[in-house]
Amino acid sequence: MTTPQRHYVQAGTTRTSFLDVGDGEPVIFVHGMGWGAALERHAGGRRCLAPDLIGSGATAFAGEPGLDDLVDQIEALAERLDGPLDLVGYSLGGVVAAAAAARLGDRVRRLVVFGAWQYSDRPMRLLFSLWAHLAATDRRRFAELVLYNGASPGYLRGLDAATIELVLARYQSLLSPGSALQAAVDAQVDIRDQVGAIRAETLVIGLCQDRMVPPEYCRELAKAISAAEYREIDSGHLVMMENPTAILDAIENHLA
Repeated sequence: MTTPQRHYVQAGTTRTSFLDVGDGEPVIFVHGMGWGAALERHAGGRRCLAPDLIGSGATAFAGEPGLDDLVDQIEALAERLDGPLDLVGYSLGGVVAAAAAARLGDRVRRLVVFGAWQYSDRPMRLLFSLWAHLAATDRRRFAELVLYNGASPGYLRGLDAATIELVLARYQSLLSPGSALQAAVDAQVDIRDQVGAIRAETLVIGLCQDRMVPPEYCRELAKAISAAEYREIDSGHLVMMENPTAILDAIENHLA
């Protein structure tokens, strides 16, 4: 794979950092826990763009963001592209991608979202409140919570103690200073009045053993999008770690 190039785009007061790699029809990957494997898989035949949402990477933002600020980032990046584009979103990135697809209308040809939802109800708000607190105060405990809630029990039981420590260390290293800001955005999600405007060919993927975003939330999102296809993959929320082949195949097949 060609080395991704880092560029920047301005959206209001937000200076968004994004990676740009490959040639061909453009697809914007809106992250949850990172896109390394997806960019490597798809950059051979497509132009792949992966922005850092507010709170991540080299993106600069002042204040406390709302969901609309993150959607503004995707709209600003889309404005740099000619013609139609595809969107792929994971977790909070799936929420952002869905809201961006609604805003961009016919410019978005195909949309794939997984581990995503349309409304943060009381149980989700409790979880994300705990996330925000631990992200700001105890990175180790936050990493443990993400791994416990994010991986399926069977997958966790298959990891030895040394591997678990390596995974926890990796998650702690990936946590950005803005992780608590993103958790606060998670808790505020409500795109129920927007998703009906999505015109893209949409695939919503639920993760059967997801304890962060249980699959019923994904099914509700799919039902709210006209003619959306829904399918499930056997994995916890951390599907890019637990079952990467299945999720990358599903993305590739829908974008083909």
